[in-house]
Amino acid sequence: MNISKTTFKALNRCDRYAGLAEVAKEKNDAVVAFTKDATLEDLMSFEQEQKLEDLLTDMHDNEREDVFERFHKKDIPLMMEDFKTIELLAAKKIKHMFGGEIVFSENTFKQKRFEYEIDNDRLFSFLDIYQEDEKNIRVIEVKATTSKKFEDATFYFKRGKDKHHMFEKVIDTYYPYHLLHEEVSKNYQEKYMKMQDKDHAIGEYLYDIAYQRYIIDKVIKTSKKVSYFLAILNHQYVFDGVYDENHKPVYSDDIITLVDVSAITEQMMPKLTQDIYHVLQRVNVMHVEPVPLGKHCFYKKDKECPFVPICFKHVPKEDHILTYLDRHYGYVYEKKGETIDIWDILNDGHTHALELEDALLDPNQYQSPNRIIKNNIQKETVAHFKTFQNDQPYVNQKMIQKILNTFNYPIYHLDFESFPAPLPRFQGETPYMQSLFQFSIHVERKPGVCDMDKDHVGFLAQSHQDQRKALVEAMLNVIKEDDGTIIVWNDSFEKTRIKELARLFPEYEERLLDIHDRIYDLMKVFKGDKEIQGESMMNYYHRQMQGSFSIKKVLPLFSHLSHQALDVKHGGEAMEVYAHFPDYDSDTFNQKYQALIEYCKLDTYAMVEILKGLREISQKQ
Repeated sequence: MNISKTTFKALNRCDRYAGLAEVAKEKNDAVVAFTKDATLEDLMSFEQEQKLEDLLTDMHDNEREDVFERFHKKDIPLMMEDFKTIELLAAKKIKHMFGGEIVFSENTFKQKRFEYEIDNDRLFSFLDIYQEDEKNIRVIEVKATTSKKFEDATFYFKRGKDKHHMFEKVIDTYYPYHLLHEEVSKNYQEKYMKMQDKDHAIGEYLYDIAYQRYIIDKVIKTSKKVSYFLAILNHQYVFDGVYDENHKPVYSDDIITLVDVSAITEQMMPKLTQDIYHVLQRVNVMHVEPVPLGKHCFYKKDKECPFVPICFKHVPKEDHILTYLDRHYGYVYEKKGETIDIWDILNDGHTHALELEDALLDPNQYQSPNRIIKNNIQKETVAHFKTFQNDQPYVNQKMIQKILNTFNYPIYHLDFESFPAPLPRFQGETPYMQSLFQFSIHVERKPGVCDMDKDHVGFLAQSHQDQRKALVEAMLNVIKEDDGTIIVWNDSFEKTRIKELARLFPEYEERLLDIHDRIYDLMKVFKGDKEIQGESMMNYYHRQMQGSFSIKKVLPLFSHLSHQALDVKHGGEAMEVYAHFPDYDSDTFNQKYQALIEYCKLDTYAMVEILKGLREISQKQ
């Protein structure tokens, strides 16, 4: 069988994947790259597609994790153009830094490649950039992520004290701390090992290039020093607003930075050897018997395994055990004195929420019992539904009333739409900065007094030209300096955007920071507001929320309005439509433009409706 990096990673998920892929192939329902008869051309095409998928995953904004919907990868070829540009910028950077011979191509079919045969199976490595000079060979894997992950990785010399970075930057390259300093701590060593896990936030990138290294180490016989690097976007890079004659941004070398992963990938070789052995066994056996489920399935995540519908068919669609909040922390068995993982509980056959044992939900067994109290609340709502066949939500009426009493009128219900371009588009932006192109505001002048149409003001950019200042001015014309509360859903997103605008437009800094300080997250009424309540404890939970506080889960509980009735149904589609503005003819543009307005408009009126429902709950006798 021919195996590339992407197929290897997929086959390495579990013992069942190879067999299911072969069965799907027989039903004409499989990606050919996962089958025994995959050609080299199949692998190359699939590697090219995977680059786009990885890019879209990196565009996932963690600040909006609860409400974000994915792009449709087939609908956004312009994203691949961004990745090609990133690769080109990286190749130029490598040439400037090291000189020598550079083998680089935006096309996988023309990249430097190595292959290594084990029995009748062949492993292929397609390299983004290969550099060679008289004394060195450098292998560079280009990733569309940013350096923030590496800068944010820290360790301690003493417990909770003396914090240091796991990676340190020297000129244009990050190095693991231990390569630059003689002394390290146990905490560093532990985190350094965890980082080598393929499911780790950094480990997933390391694992990719470690696979490449495994093949290259087997094939290349040379006296030259072979080094391995990741080329990533510098998250501190600020675009200076320079464009070429075609009005395309001109980026300097500083936008790319390197991470030297030579030492860490060498340490990963025994694990890669073991994984490759297991994968080759799997493709030769091809069994389809059920296997334990776990994090490797990426259930309900960006990288969800395509066979989740098969492997999870015994898990209920609603009220399943994975709806419990904060389940990843595990549960304590009092008698055994050990913590058990939620996946172990599920794999023992406990798939329904009511099958989580009461003994595991005893708050007295936990140092931080609030999450267990929340789990008990969830379980009670499910139990009530099973017994009476109707829903009875959990409501902390007194606390809801206390929070609502802090609101000042008029209330401004605010929502932004943004485009997280991997490469900054406008002056002052950084990689993946959420570039705003739309807002919606509903003004509620008195409690419950807000018309969906008459009290709405919106702004939507009409092109991909820089219209951020116009957006700011339009917003400031609506939101007055009147101390009115500004309601949003998931405030970390809006607050960050407001701070960015204040930096970009200092003439409006005072007004914008005033808005920032007046923002209140309506989700906190449901999840709990630690500043007001003194603890993190939810105030409202309905079984139909199924463990999610997404506005699209909450809205149906308070209103007949639904995003499903709209042409644009979620944030991913909104970004898609905006991305295609230059491609539309006049009629299509007008239709899509109006659809975006209606989508964002419903997001803010949804908060009006939800607040109205909360107000009614808080006033019930």
